[in-house]
Amino acid sequence: MAEAAVHFLRDGFERTSLDRIAATAKVSKQAIYEYFRGKGDLFEQVVRAELLENFSDGLPLQGDVQATLEQFAILLVESFATPRNYGLFRASIMATRAFPELAAALHDYRRSASRGLSTYLNDLATDGRLQPIEGDPLDLATRLGAMAVEGSRHFLGYPLPTRAQRQAQARLAVEIYLHGWRKADGSQLPDDAPLPSAPPAAAGGVQLRLKPERFAALCTAAADEFLAYGFESASLDRIIATTGVSRSTIYRQFGNKHGLFRHVMECEIHRIAQQPLPMPVAPNLEQRIAILTRTALDRHLEPRSIALHHLLVEEAEAFPEVARAFYATQVRSVADPFVAILATEGVDRPTPAVLRCVHTLVTSGVRYIAAPRPVHSNEREVVSRQAAIIICRGLIPYQFGTTDLK
Repeated sequence: MAEAAVHFLRDGFERTSLDRIAATAKVSKQAIYEYFRGKGDLFEQVVRAELLENFSDGLPLQGDVQATLEQFAILLVESFATPRNYGLFRASIMATRAFPELAAALHDYRRSASRGLSTYLNDLATDGRLQPIEGDPLDLATRLGAMAVEGSRHFLGYPLPTRAQRQAQARLAVEIYLHGWRKADGSQLPDDAPLPSAPPAAAGGVQLRLKPERFAALCTAAADEFLAYGFESASLDRIIATTGVSRSTIYRQFGNKHGLFRHVMECEIHRIAQQPLPMPVAPNLEQRIAILTRTALDRHLEPRSIALHHLLVEEAEAFPEVARAFYATQVRSVADPFVAILATEGVDRPTPAVLRCVHTLVTSGVRYIAAPRPVHSNEREVVSRQAAIIICRGLIPYQFGTTDLK
């Protein structure tokens, strides 16, 4: 169990073999089958064994609100960065395709870390120290942790931050959580590399031999195959059968399966970048941001978007630059219209770290990625309004007068 945990939490389910586990555990593969039905059974039992009591139960939630929330956020992000918890968090996303019930259990485990905070925030709202906000109190509490760990960022090709960066991110998350984006800075946190604006070009010359529509059909079929089965289980034979393009043609163009994957994922990312969100129209700033938040959440919850998240989290170590480009494109799809809305009010562009927090609030971090399920219109509306209130005003009541929102 211990050796299996090391492999599964580090490499994920698909990239871990029973042969490797048996070798490092110094047992025969047959011995594993004496205790477990197979790799899937072993994976599920290992992960469930890791679901220990959450760390927040003993955290003293009292005194100065900002200092208390900073203490909570720092403790949460430090816990997140440990190999065990990072591995569990990553496993909760990677398990969705093959182990939906396990993914749901992992999601509940992760949310349980914020139950104490949820009670604390509810008590503050009852006392009038924070404004009450519509929706599940636990959902509201988990938004702080989502910003502190930056949602899916560190599962999509970005290395874990240094200790100083983790603490700065935690404090930035609290600042936005309590006061909205206006007082937040985040200039000490890193920016992301600029994204290429041109569409990806395949390395070979097959485009000269295949008609454009057939080449596009090949790329679409390959993308669909990878999204449905993952990189490891995707079959070139199925792609060939669907498109009629020969194996030799694919290899001449892309070199190998890795080259094909890289190209079609870059095409998917470029497609996303070419579909900007519409500028919302509403009487005041907060309403415009609420509309943007709902529109962006709907885009985020599209099945292909969720599948892309799962796939690129799973393959982030093998294709880190592709995963980073996907994450940066997701952030920019929210940041560009948000900045444009602020510009109409004469407000300067926030720092990249603040814009990443806005994206995390809009999408609810990894909430809908780690435990995919139907999300009905009423829930989308509630969580979107909740995010817009945090972005514009934060939870401190009457931080800004209504004239500041017109």
